[in-house]
Amino acid sequence: MEKIEITIDGRPASGTEGMTILDAARQLGIEIPALCNEQGLKPSGNCRICVVEVEGMNRLVPACHTPIEQGMNISTRSHRVTETRKIIVELMLASHTGPCMADNAAKECSVHNIASDIEVAPPRFLIQNPRSYPVEMMSPYVKRDLSRCILCRNCVRACREIVGHNVYSMAYRGFNSKVVVDCDVPLDKDVCKDCGVCIEYCPTSALMYPDGTKTKGERAVPKTKGPWTGELDPKQPELLTLLIQEQRKSGYVSSDAMQKIADSMDLDVGDVYGVATFYAFLSTTPNGENVIRICKSLPCYMKHAQMVIDSVEEELGIKPGETTSDGKFSFELTNCIGACDKAPAMLVNEQLYGNLTPEKISSILKSYKMEDLPWQSPE
Repeated sequence: MEKIEITIDGRPASGTEGMTILDAARQLGIEIPALCNEQGLKPSGNCRICVVEVEGMNRLVPACHTPIEQGMNISTRSHRVTETRKIIVELMLASHTGPCMADNAAKECSVHNIASDIEVAPPRFLIQNPRSYPVEMMSPYVKRDLSRCILCRNCVRACREIVGHNVYSMAYRGFNSKVVVDCDVPLDKDVCKDCGVCIEYCPTSALMYPDGTKTKGERAVPKTKGPWTGELDPKQPELLTLLIQEQRKSGYVSSDAMQKIADSMDLDVGDVYGVATFYAFLSTTPNGENVIRICKSLPCYMKHAQMVIDSVEEELGIKPGETTSDGKFSFELTNCIGACDKAPAMLVNEQLYGNLTPEKISSILKSYKMEDLPWQSPE
């Protein structure tokens, strides 16, 4: 196999096809900080702390899953790399609740240790509503404090790839993203007994052994089910279709419906829940008879989306996230309704109304109040 010759921080190095920048750097004794890259897990690049600079590329690349190429000139400690890593870690620290300095588990937190190593100052970023969750103590095997979770997905991957189970899944989207168990319920599974793999792979104190049992140390011994292959079930592309059909039939996708869909497709209910909560037009709670959706993204905001929101609030007496007392209307803000060219716009169920004015909004909603069938705009 042909050798690939590269340069890292001015030092010549060589490797073979398939070797990553991180692998090559470690062979030279060059340490690149990483949180989501762990022995036994497939490289994912989730944390981005391992970014490096490659001459000729206009962006920084993650060292953990970027393969080396002939002639690469790589810098792991340039000013651009160092400042980027600091900002990434600073953002992670900013989203935590409570100061790390007062945390008894800080010595076991990789984020805390990396922050110290690269000399990250206290976060400059103000998070108005930082994620805050109650500490889960229901399981006798795992203590969960998701307020300390950095969404690296190590627990999800370790449970699947090493143990062969699927206890955790990712759900929701954006700032609301969260590692969940089943349909976002507290962790309490017998399969976690005598395992601890997720705890050992968690880089923070979001997952810990219950008080008084043991501390993090050697990797827990994997169980015997066999590793998850990472390949999608051939029926999985049908999942979204089934969820949409259930939404149209029942008005929302209930936990029972998700369990039935999961069973029919041989999937874990947590994965079904993750898809159902990722897509804004799917609801996991009952809605009103008519669902009003308004885009909350910047393009629509600049084209008077606030006017539409104010008009709906005035006409119906409810705010986003609420349902009228008669169950006739639910009001939601969503990420996009695909109508930038018709903004200001809104969706009522699957009917799009564009180029709105307060008067037109009032007329549309009054028509829905009076009639069972969707109102149709006159020619």
